[in-house]
Amino acid sequence: MSEPLDTFARVMDDSYVTYATVADWKKQHGRPAVGYFPVYFPSEVAHAMGYLPVGILGASGRVGLDMATAHTQSFVCSISRSVFQLGLQGNLDMMDVLVFSNICDVARNLSGITQRNLPNRSIEYLHYPINNTSAHAAEYLRGEYLRLAERMVAAGGHKLETEALRKSMVLFNRKRALQEELLAIRKNTPWVVPYTEFYAALRAGATLPVETYVEMLESYLTGVRARESRSKDGVRVLVLGNFCEQPPLPLMKSVEEAGCYVIQDEALVGERWLGQMDPRSADPLLALAQGYVQNLEPMTVRFHPTVDKQADLLSKTQRLGIEGVIFTSPKFCEPALYDYMIGKAALDKAGIPYLHIEYEESMSSFENARTMVETFTESILFD
Repeated sequence: MSEPLDTFARVMDDSYVTYATVADWKKQHGRPAVGYFPVYFPSEVAHAMGYLPVGILGASGRVGLDMATAHTQSFVCSISRSVFQLGLQGNLDMMDVLVFSNICDVARNLSGITQRNLPNRSIEYLHYPINNTSAHAAEYLRGEYLRLAERMVAAGGHKLETEALRKSMVLFNRKRALQEELLAIRKNTPWVVPYTEFYAALRAGATLPVETYVEMLESYLTGVRARESRSKDGVRVLVLGNFCEQPPLPLMKSVEEAGCYVIQDEALVGERWLGQMDPRSADPLLALAQGYVQNLEPMTVRFHPTVDKQADLLSKTQRLGIEGVIFTSPKFCEPALYDYMIGKAALDKAGIPYLHIEYEESMSSFENARTMVETFTESILFD
């Protein structure tokens, strides 16, 4: 297992700033790469066109933000500023296309400010449907995918072909199935896979070519299944709020070391939430759009007329045997803070303990957070 683990850790470390993995892949294959801002991107489309899809997930405090700060307000979230900084200082130059979307108002505007300051780069904006209950939502999104594909042809990709898309969907279905197996291990036997290892295994999938990643994840899971590890006491917690800006890994490690097992969280949720797409569909591009419209994770949508976030949260805590909820909100992240207010009201009524921790990429001291989590854990264990 050392080989896939070492690779996952190396690729994760590389994905903060340098993207040497991407540069090496391009040199070897002579094909383009597309970098995408969280949360979700139709990687199957990019892959079918010959691109390497790469998640641009923030620098985690590893770069100064002087240039980004000069162009943005002080209340803009860390991930937006660090991604902008990476672009300004040339770390994203190996990306032939950069794609942003409407996950929030800041991400929406990040596309424009990046285009203004990097006028010679191919910057694209992918607008996902706001009302997923509309009968036209999937068809609209299919049109957005097709528009993006046409722009990506101009940036160096192959024309999007139906059969190529079907083959890509099969690969990414396999990727999501393996990630779901890893998630199931965390849910059922969280002591077998430490969170830091689990996170590295998921994050590497946002950078590595899917063919390589699937092979390595299969090898890794074979080793995990063979592990002999005794169960340990710990509080089963659900972590919410880390769906876009990634919390510093030492913060999550502190949560686990303080006695909590993170049974489920929202980190890298866009890589896996769609489930299995049907590559045999007469219109696979429409099937991909339908997967987004129909399979959205309830806690990741800002507004949805048919989604009761409070009921979903309570159902999830019961289904997963959750003993406490930890809200991890990035500073200045309105969607995460909005979800916190909705979630805490439901948990108060149900009598389920919860804790709120704010973070940003550049934080370097975790003692206060660890003390908070230790107190939270003890209050559950000795209540």
